Amino acid sequence: MFRKLFGNWRLVPGLLALLLFAGTWMPAAVWAETERELYEVRRLLQQFHLNSPGEDVLNKDSIEAIVESLGDPYTEYYTKEEWEDFQADLEMQFTGIGVRIVQEDGVVYVEDLIPGGPAEAAGLLPGDALVSADGESLVGLTIAEVQQKLLGPAGTTVVVGVSRDGQKLSFTITRASIQIPVATGIMMGDGVGYLELSGFTSNAGELFDAELRKLEEAGLKSLIIDLRGNGGGYVGEARKIASHFIENGVLAHLRDRSGVVSSIRVSGGGKPYPVTVLVNGGTASAAELLAGALQDYRVAALVGTQTFGKGLVQTMVALSDGGMIKFTIQEYVTPKGRKVDREGLRPDRIVAGESEQLLAAFRLAGGQKVEVTFPKASIIVNGVRVPFPNAYLERDGKTYVRLRLIAAIAGADVGYDAKTGTVTLKRGDTVYRLPRNDSRLVNKNGWNMIELFSAVSLFPDLKAETENGMLKISAGSESAGSE
Repeated sequence: MFRKLFGNWRLVPGLLALLLFAGTWMPAAVWAETERELYEVRRLLQQFHLNSPGEDVLNKDSIEAIVESLGDPYTEYYTKEEWEDFQADLEMQFTGIGVRIVQEDGVVYVEDLIPGGPAEAAGLLPGDALVSADGESLVGLTIAEVQQKLLGPAGTTVVVGVSRDGQKLSFTITRASIQIPVATGIMMGDGVGYLELSGFTSNAGELFDAELRKLEEAGLKSLIIDLRGNGGGYVGEARKIASHFIENGVLAHLRDRSGVVSSIRVSGGGKPYPVTVLVNGGTASAAELLAGALQDYRVAALVGTQTFGKGLVQTMVALSDGGMIKFTIQEYVTPKGRKVDREGLRPDRIVAGESEQLLAAFRLAGGQKVEVTFPKASIIVNGVRVPFPNAYLERDGKTYVRLRLIAAIAGADVGYDAKTGTVTLKRGDTVYRLPRNDSRLVNKNGWNMIELFSAVSLFPDLKAETENGMLKISAGSESAGSE
């Protein structure tokens, strides 16, 4: 279709039959266009940009000025080098040591490791406190500052000092090109499968299919798809994934600048198990496309918070002198005609907090037995690791746990009665009321925390213990064990 529309213009290989949905954008480029590229960009935008820009915009004296005047954050020009960086971002590739980091009380910890990455191979572990890089202290630095110390060209080394269980350790790590996992699945117990999809890369459909097959072979009875923080990618991959669940319908309706509407057809799906989709403010573009379709067809219930609201379609065109232009050509709506751009999708069940969302989805999917362990600066919910600084604290010989977290583990809702100044915990028909100055409560960084064994006394099915030196809290049926 696009080959015919664009005539002699060269489209990016692999995008001829694919639309590009990108939920994030890069900063302004280092502009290096030629006069010929300026002319080409003017013609392309004049003929195909969704907003039909006028001469006052197109007659600017540089691509930078034209793009800025469009008022469209998704239209961008790239030099060859910047395009290569953009492609790497889209395919979720980066150069580094392969760690996810999180900060707690001014200390930056390894939250998780990229499987197969240099840090994992060198021996770093989740929970390691990062204390130095090439002999320079990392203490007191922000996450962004620590990242800059760890990043560098592929093939270069960095000596990382960590603190682990009171010991100072040093690791020499060679930076490399790393592929962030696109699709990751795990059985959470009670037949509930969890499948995180972090982006719509050019092979996302294939990777999703492989993980889904593993879960089904493991006895999947209910599926959670995690699209939180998924900023989009290729619509063709979203279509492939939707085809698992939609028997016969459309993924979305597209409208171009002339008002012509087309539809992305999808068929072949239908699963015998229920689906729950996790979404948040970082769920954008192609991720909203998929979530909106599954919600419209009542294939899935959405849990979390309002999505980003990026309902515009871009395509990429290669310019004659090596640059690239990405520009908006269509707007999409959900199968039922719901507008997404600047509005987003409203979940069927609104839940704030990453761990609380996961626990709510697990129970909605039929999960019963919950097991939460508390490594440093994160928690692990039935095998799924979630970054969570200050989830608990030790004070005066007592353990305090974040109130909303312990309530979510127990399956209770937290509220606040402004008239009486009391915190409420409601589970079923039972409501517990705790005055704000209750001795069982403490406040840290604005968050209410409850003394652990007081919480256990309120919810007798909660069980707290220390396992391998780590706090573990469980709730639910003892007979509903892990898969």
